[in-house]
Amino acid sequence: MTTTLVQKHLIKGTREFTLVGEEVQYTIQSPLKTESLSVVLCVLDPEPVVSGSMLAFVSQVNREPLVELFLDKPDKETFDAFVETMRKRISEEDFSRLRVRETSVTVDADRVGESIDMLRTYVDPLEIEHFLSALAELQAKPGDHECLVAVAEAFNELGFVQGQVITYAPYVNFLLSGES
Repeated sequence: MTTTLVQKHLIKGTREFTLVGEEVQYTIQSPLKTESLSVVLCVLDPEPVVSGSMLAFVSQVNREPLVELFLDKPDKETFDAFVETMRKRISEEDFSRLRVRETSVTVDADRVGESIDMLRTYVDPLEIEHFLSALAELQAKPGDHECLVAVAEAFNELGFVQGQVITYAPYVNFLLSGES
C-alpha cells in the first residue's frame, strides 16, 4: 500500500510524503535546494506533536522531529486521512506492542477468571484497574474478538507492571501470543 501527500507552501516550497513498506519517504523542494530522505516508521512516536503551523512525528528516542508536515495542507480532510494512516502504520511497526491476530486463540473464561483472581491477590489492583476491567469484559464475552483486542491494548499501556501481570497470570501471555 502506498499513500502519498503533497503539500505546497508559497515560501517554503513543496513537500511530498510517501508511505512505502515500513518507511516514509519524503522530498522537500525549496527555491534553493531539493532534499530527499526516508525514515523507518518503527523509530517514530505514533502520536504527532503540533507546534504552530506544523505537525511533526518525533523520534521515540530523543523526541526530535523527524517528519514535519504543514498543518491541514493541501486540505484538512486529505491531511487528516494521511496523518491517521501514518499513525496506524507506525503503530503496526511498533514491535514492542502486543497485538491480537485475526485468527486468535479460543478464550477459556474459567482461566481468565483465575487470572483476574491471581492479579487481584498479587498485584495492586489500582495499578492495573483498566486491565482488570478489560479482562472481566473478556471473561463475560469470551468469544468477542474486540474484547480480546481491548485486553491487548490495556496490557500495552501497563508499562513496567507488565512483568508482574505475566508472572502471576501466565494465561494472559497465552491469550496475547496468538498461538492456538
